[in-house]
Amino acid sequence: MLALDELTRENLLGNKAPAGILQEIFQTTYPQLTDIEDPAWQDVLDSGDMIHLPAEALVMEPPTPCSHFMLILKGSVRVYQQTPEDREITLYRSYRGDLCVLSVNGLMHKRDFGAFAKTESEVVALTLSRDQFMRAMMLSARFCEFVLTNMTDRIHDVLQLIETTVFESLDTRLMCHLNRLSRTTGSDTLHLTHQELARELGTSREVISRILKAFERQECIIQERGVIHLSI
Repeated sequence: MLALDELTRENLLGNKAPAGILQEIFQTTYPQLTDIEDPAWQDVLDSGDMIHLPAEALVMEPPTPCSHFMLILKGSVRVYQQTPEDREITLYRSYRGDLCVLSVNGLMHKRDFGAFAKTESEVVALTLSRDQFMRAMMLSARFCEFVLTNMTDRIHDVLQLIETTVFESLDTRLMCHLNRLSRTTGSDTLHLTHQELARELGTSREVISRILKAFERQECIIQERGVIHLSI
């Protein structure tokens, strides 16, 4: 497991992206930030650094000061909370085209990052220092609108997570999660473990196994090792 500071020491930060290639990537990944008529934003964009992170890299953990803003160009980052008993629950994921709302909060208020963030796949991103981020917020209306819009969307997602966690039973949440994964992957065959489901939903592997066994008796699913087939 690699932390961001260790990756920095390995010189994975500080690489400038060729302007033409970066502009082309942004046109498809962050179209709302592609505005060659906005010199303030272009100046910030040109001054950012590229970062490459391997899968399963620990990007942030509490209580770590948030010093950089990351615009993901490839891959995804999972943001989650962890209990003293090592149980986890996913708060949200940041994909290419997204931003991390906890990073925005940390940068704007000089607060520590209040959760864990880990890459789920290889991640390529453009990073901005706090000064570059604040300058973009002050001078670029396009960037400011992008940040505020994404923050409200993310807050809505977290509120939905709280609502389902508090008011829905775990078996309902689990079945909804399986169906959501099926829609996302376009397949009724899901390659994942009981431990991964427990981590996602903030419970234990034993509880997930018990619920899945009940689903199997109801003929809702068929299980193999590391694989769940949906049959509804």
